[in-house]
Amino acid sequence: MRKVKKLFTLLTALYMSLMLPVQVMAAVDLNTKYEVDTNKIQGWPQAADIASDTGILMDADTGAVLFDKGGDQQRYPASITKIMTAMLALKYGNMDDVVTITQENLNLEEGSQVCGFWAGDQVTMDQLLHCLLVYSANDAASAIAEHVGGTTDKFVEMMNSFAAELGCTGTHFTNPHGLQDENHYTTPYDIYLMLKEALNYPEFTQITQSGSYTVEYTHADGSSASTTLLATDHYLTGEATPPKNVTILGGKTGTTDNAGNCLALLSQNAYGKPYISIVMGASTKDELYEQMSSLLQNIN
Repeated sequence: MRKVKKLFTLLTALYMSLMLPVQVMAAVDLNTKYEVDTNKIQGWPQAADIASDTGILMDADTGAVLFDKGGDQQRYPASITKIMTAMLALKYGNMDDVVTITQENLNLEEGSQVCGFWAGDQVTMDQLLHCLLVYSANDAASAIAEHVGGTTDKFVEMMNSFAAELGCTGTHFTNPHGLQDENHYTTPYDIYLMLKEALNYPEFTQITQSGSYTVEYTHADGSSASTTLLATDHYLTGEATPPKNVTILGGKTGTTDNAGNCLALLSQNAYGKPYISIVMGASTKDELYEQMSSLLQNIN
């Protein structure tokens, strides 16, 4: 345990020593292959490597690092971004507010994940938050950002400000959804800090444990609409099975061509002890869940 705490202290000092203004100028390196840093600790149990670009497993209570492969390296987070978007919605938004979808909320890149709202649709903030976290809807992210921040640009400023407040030194956001932008990045360790903070909002874990969600809303002409959305987390839909005696408590997926397949999870072992695990840059969804399950086998 002393060695774990020493490693965590050294890693934290390294992360905090990096200057955010410098990092905003940095480019994400998708070519470098990283080693498992925790395997370099003398006497520490050797963990199997994962094929994914980066990964980290940490004790959610103490912050002890149990597995670290490129944990301080900047990566594209894709929709894991929405952890921050959700936190700001819960921190500053009113879940009973009725939000009118604007055309700007729908001006997203072709093929991106959306609920299918139309301009003029009326949806509550609570419904948008469910669409954001269960289905990873980009139109919901855009609507939340505009409603909470006044403008998307202002909301992005709020995202970066709160990230810095949490101690995220390798993070820079440019949008509320995670669609590809070379200046939009974070690190596995920073995602740990964000996800740990999100756990202070009971609504967050309640929503992220849902396998599906039905959103009922009103079109501009007054007619009603309803759409059932399946969770993007395969552990929740039964498409992937966690290791024995591991309970998935929630988290966030993310996928783009540049980011690969990503997943940040809160889970607990057979004794109820919580852990945060993050895998980024898996080449396929099958590989993503295989690698995540490989990490989760270490918590019992």
